[in-house]
Amino acid sequence: MGLRRGLGRSHPYHLPGASMWPILTSASGARVSLSILFWFHREWLGARPIFGAVMAGVSLSLVLALWWRELAREAADLGSHSRPVRRLLRIGVSLFILSEVAFFLRFFWAFFHHALAPRVVIGGCWPPVGVAVPDP
Repeated sequence: MGLRRGLGRSHPYHLPGASMWPILTSASGARVSLSILFWFHREWLGARPIFGAVMAGVSLSLVLALWWRELAREAADLGSHSRPVRRLLRIGVSLFILSEVAFFLRFFWAFFHHALAPRVVIGGCWPPVGVAVPDP
């Protein structure tokens, strides 16, 4: 199984140490959210809120790129990702993709259910009475 007992590990799994990247990513994500909020409410900041949004996006991209570089270095150079770790990563990504597919299936199922069989409560027609529909 590739146990490396000499490095203090008695199992084939990768347990990462403390890292600054989750905190930096959270701070950059909060900065992106706040800068978009300020962009929508320009009267709070003045004339140039787009600069803050662009800089927040650049900082988030930079932090994510550096974090992914460190993950790639752990996997390739340090050999931290053993066969069971790679297998579990594949399973995790597959389950994430499956959950996204299920979400969109539910979303479109609900839309088509209400569009093809409208309820009496909304007037029996789709779109409901009173909803302005843009002209294609």
